[in-house]
Amino acid sequence: MRFPKKLMALPLIALLAACAPEPAAEMPEPTPLDPAALRAQVSEFVSTWNGGDLSGLGAHLAEDAVLMQPDGDALVGRQAILAAIADNYDFTVMQQTATVDEVAAIGDMAYARGTWTVEPTAAAGDDAPTMSGKWSAIYKRGPDGGWQTWRWIWNQPAGQTAGVTVSR
Repeated sequence: MRFPKKLMALPLIALLAACAPEPAAEMPEPTPLDPAALRAQVSEFVSTWNGGDLSGLGAHLAEDAVLMQPDGDALVGRQAILAAIADNYDFTVMQQTATVDEVAAIGDMAYARGTWTVEPTAAAGDDAPTMSGKWSAIYKRGPDGGWQTWRWIWNQPAGQTAGVTVSR
């Protein structure tokens, strides 16, 4: 009995189809950036910082966060950043403010930049200086869908280094 050549090709086609890679799953549409939400995140971060709440600060930082600062080592990882802050910053003598001048996003990553000011409290004494500078950060979505700081860099004018750098 002879099979038509076309029928003989069917098992080969079925075998090839079974071995073909599955089509890529459709990626969900990224959640659009609400600039107000990221600005609120920065405000909450500063408030948490001023309260000296290291655990709360940790919730704002991605596990693999990197902090780059003037005249200091890059701090890699949430725990390294929090340890350096705890070792080098006295929340009772300095309080911080921040502005957000720009916000942008691509997918589940966002960017913000602005300025910061650290002002001494009465506990710092009369001769403690006010310091200021610029910052920028890249955020990524955290496990809960909120923004976490992933890459963070700040600078300040030359001569304003006393008591601010959080290096290890």
